[in-house]
Amino acid sequence: MKKKYLTSIIIVCAALASFLYLATPCLALEIHPSGTLQVFTQWSTGSLLGFASPYSGRDINNNFRASQYSRFQFDFNPHQVVSAMALFEIDTFWGVDKENSEFEGGQIGTDGVNIQTTYAFLKVEPRDIPLKARAGLTSVHLPNQVGGSIILDDNLAAFVLQYEFTDKMNGSFIWGRSYDRLNQSRSNETMDLFAATYTYAPDDHVFTPYIVWSDFGKNVAGDPLGSAWVDGGNIGLWNGFSNFSGNPWAFWGGFSGRYHGIRNLTVKTDLMWGTLHGGTDSASRQGAVLLGEVDWAFDFMTIGILGWWASGDDDNAYENGAGRMPFITNQWGLTDFGYYKYAITTESSLLIQDATGRWTLGLVVDDLVFTEDLTTSCKFLYMHGTNSTDAVQNNRFSPELLQGGYRNNWGTYLTNKDWLVEIDSETTLKLFENFSIILRLGYIHIEVDPQVWGTSDTRDAYRAVLLWDYQF
Repeated sequence: MKKKYLTSIIIVCAALASFLYLATPCLALEIHPSGTLQVFTQWSTGSLLGFASPYSGRDINNNFRASQYSRFQFDFNPHQVVSAMALFEIDTFWGVDKENSEFEGGQIGTDGVNIQTTYAFLKVEPRDIPLKARAGLTSVHLPNQVGGSIILDDNLAAFVLQYEFTDKMNGSFIWGRSYDRLNQSRSNETMDLFAATYTYAPDDHVFTPYIVWSDFGKNVAGDPLGSAWVDGGNIGLWNGFSNFSGNPWAFWGGFSGRYHGIRNLTVKTDLMWGTLHGGTDSASRQGAVLLGEVDWAFDFMTIGILGWWASGDDDNAYENGAGRMPFITNQWGLTDFGYYKYAITTESSLLIQDATGRWTLGLVVDDLVFTEDLTTSCKFLYMHGTNSTDAVQNNRFSPELLQGGYRNNWGTYLTNKDWLVEIDSETTLKLFENFSIILRLGYIHIEVDPQVWGTSDTRDAYRAVLLWDYQF
């Protein structure tokens, strides 16, 4: 009932604010609504993961699902010195009730209440000072050029301050409170993060170095991150051999750049290194990820070659700490299948989102124009693991990983003898000014070494999505 009351209050407040704005202009209140409504049907080869470990002993049936995704944004006084923004999302799987999913409301009667408060923050932009600030539930994206930030690219309760030194130089500072769980029986699970960025943008180029620091609270013991920070890939610690103690902390340094060259060539780079101190060597991890992409733009399409290399675990990772770079949380949108951007539109949202522990080469065709209203994009990726085979052969992984658990599956962890291929395409047909039909296709094939995993009987993953997209 509380959720229904909250929904009613939100609706009444929005309606009342709109009425007051229309009826009494003297209040000087501006409300600019905008949003997205997507309805889609999806067929895939699994209910949660595209392919499952043979250890699971379960057959994977073809899965058909219908869903919808809604975003409603309200900008209050967007052209004033002090303004605010609120963004609400409603994700619903058709036919699913509240007892079976957080995406409730699709069952007969459609009486679910699943409004999510994604953004709700204040903005201050003084006219005489080159300063911008926002505070509240907002989105925080560390500098990136290829797919999004691997370290942090998500919504967060944060304070963001940006200062413009010149037209070509600016800097920003971020303080975010990621988690605050003061249940002392489970240790002090509090996570703060601090980030600073500096951007120099001469002649259409962009150079952005940055640093990030995160503190996990005091007197942490055992593995509290298993319940607080693993969900959805957070902090990137699900490796089967973490056991924290003392005062864990993490640090990242990175550089993001975009360079425009001759003949419509664009070069993008994301370079980052991170370390996490877990109180002991075995609970710590340290590594790097280097990404690059070269795009060549034509009048009717853009061709790109991308790749990345990420450090992996060595033979003694269980004693000396993992060799994969830690990360906080992200929605890395490199592809729409294995590497997703919007979780609700993919069945493999927990499959291979993590970019660490592998190297990859890919071919990208973007904005291939057939007609003014019909375009398509496609990606081909080849991935190979950089983790030592000893991590698996020594039976150090948890049973959940080897048995295809909820957050772990083949493809999440690749050794230097494993590889996979992913092919994705997205075709958009624009029917009206704000309305489009989108077809997304995806395929994943994986090869694992039988001497490492005990078998090589893997399954291919397929997915097809037909999506109706309306923007207003």
